[in-house]
Amino acid sequence: MHKRVVIKYIVSLMRKNIKLLKNEIKLMEEEKNNLTKSSAGDKHEVSRSLMQIEYDKLNESYKSQFKELKSIESLDLNKKKIIGLGSLVQTDKFLYFIAIGLGKHKISNKYVLLVSYASPIGKLLIGKNKGDNVIINNEKEKIISFS
Repeated sequence: MHKRVVIKYIVSLMRKNIKLLKNEIKLMEEEKNNLTKSSAGDKHEVSRSLMQIEYDKLNESYKSQFKELKSIESLDLNKKKIIGLGSLVQTDKFLYFIAIGLGKHKISNKYVLLVSYASPIGKLLIGKNKGDNVIINNEKEKIISFS
C-alpha cells in the first residue's frame, strides 16, 4: 500500500468530520438566535449558557480538526532515512501510519492503525529503521519496511 492512498483516505475522513461539525455549529447558531426570552427568565439564561458552552466545544473541535487536516495535507511524502511523521510502517504484525490518532481503519482492503506521532506507539516507532524490533502491547514486532 502506498502512503498517498492512506493520506487521501484520512483527508476525506477529516473533511467529512469537519463538514459535520460545521453543520452542527450552524444549527446551534440558528437555534441560539431563535431562542426568545420566556417568562421563566433564569431558565432562559441557563439554557443559553449551556448552549454557549456546547457551541464553544464544537467550535474548538472544528478548529482543531481543521488544523490537523492542514497538517496532513502538508506532510512531506519523500522517503526518510528513519521512521518519522508521515511514515507508513509495515511490521511483521501490523501496518501503521504515523500522523494523527484516528484508530484502526480498513483502507484498500488492508487494516491500518492511524497513530499520532505523540502516542505511545508513535513514540516507539519514530527514529527506528527497517529490521529494528519494537515491543507493542507486550508483543515483539519487527519492522519489515517503511515509506
